Amino acid sequence: MSEWVLNQSWGLPVLLAFLVIVFVFESRKAFKAYKEKRRFELGWALLFALVALLAIIVLVAY
Repeated sequence: MSEWVLNQSWGLPVLLAFLVIVFVFESRKAFKAYKEKRRFELGWALLFALVALLAIIVLVAY
């Protein structure tokens, strides 16, 4: 299934757009958690933001 999606002309741009949205959402959530001193939520938000950023870099670079 994932190979089929990536082979479509719209597959990669849609996946990149989704990952950018996830990255922005999680970054904003991490900033809000940092301001409110909620360390548990900050950790998870940073983790998901970093995973999304790494996925974006891998998709663009390769």
